[in-house]
Amino acid sequence: MDLMTIAKAFPDMTVSIRLRDLMEANEELVRKVRAEAEREQARRDRQAGDRLIPKEEARQQLGGPNHSTLWRWEKAGYLTPVKIGVKVFYRRSDIDSLIKSNESK
Repeated sequence: MDLMTIAKAFPDMTVSIRLRDLMEANEELVRKVRAEAEREQARRDRQAGDRLIPKEEARQQLGGPNHSTLWRWEKAGYLTPVKIGVKVFYRRSDIDSLIKSNESK
């Protein structure tokens, strides 16, 4: 029986729980919510037709800037990374705009 079933069946029940267990449950909940939010954002980006490009592919298309240059561009607002788990992606439209702005100079 899961926790929600017990809560619905016995709404006035008092439960004792160790703080460590409560913190672990909270951390797991935060991980799940964060992962779901990242999936939802990726889904919205795909629906908007804005393809996500892995960091290494973006670097190649931009002429091979190093990681510190990408970091500076992120801080300056030229590129906005999309993080899904530990992986970093960039929006196709952001890459295209940066390439076009460099071509016009």
